[in-house]
Amino acid sequence: MNKPKHKFTHALHELELSLFRHPKTVLLVILALTLFFMSRIHALKIFTDFSNLLPQQHPYIQLHNSIKDSFGGANVLVVGIEFTDGDIFTNENLKKIDRMTQAIDSLPGVNHNLVSSVTHRNSRHIWLTEVGSINSQPYFDATSDDYSQAQLDEMQANIAANPRVYGPLVSPDFKMALVKAQLIEGQLDYAGTFDKLQKIREQEKQAGINIYATGQPVLVGWAYTYLDQIVQIFFFTILIMLALLIFHFRRAYGVLVPLGGVMVSTIWGLGIISLLGYNLDPLGLVIPFLIAARAMSHGVQIVERYYAEVVQCGNGVVAAKETFNSLFRPGTLGVVSDAVGLLLIAVGSIPLNTQLGFYASLWAITVVFTVLVGVPVLLTILPTPKNPELKETFLRHIGASCSRLVGRPGAARSLLLTAAALMAIGLVSASQV
Repeated sequence: MNKPKHKFTHALHELELSLFRHPKTVLLVILALTLFFMSRIHALKIFTDFSNLLPQQHPYIQLHNSIKDSFGGANVLVVGIEFTDGDIFTNENLKKIDRMTQAIDSLPGVNHNLVSSVTHRNSRHIWLTEVGSINSQPYFDATSDDYSQAQLDEMQANIAANPRVYGPLVSPDFKMALVKAQLIEGQLDYAGTFDKLQKIREQEKQAGINIYATGQPVLVGWAYTYLDQIVQIFFFTILIMLALLIFHFRRAYGVLVPLGGVMVSTIWGLGIISLLGYNLDPLGLVIPFLIAARAMSHGVQIVERYYAEVVQCGNGVVAAKETFNSLFRPGTLGVVSDAVGLLLIAVGSIPLNTQLGFYASLWAITVVFTVLVGVPVLLTILPTPKNPELKETFLRHIGASCSRLVGRPGAARSLLLTAAALMAIGLVSASQV
């Protein structure tokens, strides 16, 4: 049992020697890989693919995929035009419904054969002639002159007699008409479709008319409207992290080095997603945030230990090597544990989770090279801090207090029992909800 351990320790020692023997070469390799992954980020697309949200191996979804082109899929866009003053059977109102029908039919990714409304060519009055033949004509013809009141009354009667139009496309009180459209799932552009739909609603807006829109494209479109706020949250998060680093370290190394490690790791992660041919789904953005937070925590821990080692030995190179020796193995174990946990997300049958599990686990593994290796190697070529003593701060005081608490004799058993009791209380509370 001791022999493998000896070989493993010897291998780590050889790894340390090879890394710190040529630190500039190691950093150049990391820089080259960073530039390579950066060159791939431009091809990364941020969008939601509806098909990735469905378990493609399930028989129901397979049936859905086989008939969606003929009978329509789940991406249905429904627009309601309500006339609060009067009903739909006026020339002006019918023309408005027809304009909106044609505008919705021209939206990107719409299946033109599966658009329906009371003024669409697919909505037809069908009747049997005296000689036994079947005739049909659209209820509304946009190329004809204005309809007389008698013709409008006849149109209303014909529509009321057709259960495929009266109810599904026209409300029972004749005050609202629906325009329905199916979107082709392989050609979805949620953001573009939603933006053009909003422009149509703005153009047709007037007093006495309410225009409503619903469906999966609208739901996702509203989510995309918050993308700017997501970006703002991202930048505010960076600013908060920067403020915490400044408050905690009050040293240039303590602020810039962890942030640099996070940025490099993020570039590698985004480049990996692009190389795999995956899209970055806004619904899964929380995972990259978590990975960045983990990379930041490892970077802070390394720099903190580096300053402590400099206080002991007074040499930056030696301090960086000792930091690597102390933190590389536990840090790598933590990163690998995170990566395995993220990889388990891919066990499910939903493509979104499968892709997320693959690229998130690879992204997490990059922390080993960009932070656990890159940061100590970088510290070897940086000048040794002249004043390595770190001032006591509130955050550092909390950390020291926690370490003293868990380091007391018998504390481990007490903490485990307390955690088990809290977990039991949580399970009981959850079962009662």
